[in-house]
Amino acid sequence: MAALDLRTTEAEPELLPFALNRLMAGWNARLSARLEAQGLSFPQWRVLMVAARAPAALTIMELSARTLVPHSTLSRQVAAMERQGLVKRAPSQDDARAVRVVLTPRGRARYREALPLALEEVEAGLARLAPEEVSELRRIVARIADSLGLEGGA
Repeated sequence: MAALDLRTTEAEPELLPFALNRLMAGWNARLSARLEAQGLSFPQWRVLMVAARAPAALTIMELSARTLVPHSTLSRQVAAMERQGLVKRAPSQDDARAVRVVLTPRGRARYREALPLALEEVEAGLARLAPEEVSELRRIVARIADSLGLEGGA
């Protein structure tokens, strides 16, 4: 794709990342409202969802990378979730400086309670797409993530 020459009267290009960000903000806001009604914040949901789907307990740094939440913000969030009994922090056996975040039975139960809401919002957002369009969208998203060097999605 050629760079935009700002010296011409060429129309402003659509910035697809911004459009995608707006889309996701709206989609997440819908889910957030439903989660809040059940006493779970969207940041808590994000931590529970990522931790529950990981093959092993994640360090704070790994969790930060996967949730896209800055390390310092995530550390405070995890501490609050630990006080609520949703997660516990445990020293990493691989690195004495690292802390792993482990879901508690209560945290796993909250994730399982909230999962149907998240799945309903996925379905609502994709409702106007044909099944083959949903499959193509998943392939496209995976290819973009790969080209940006991002790890797999949720």
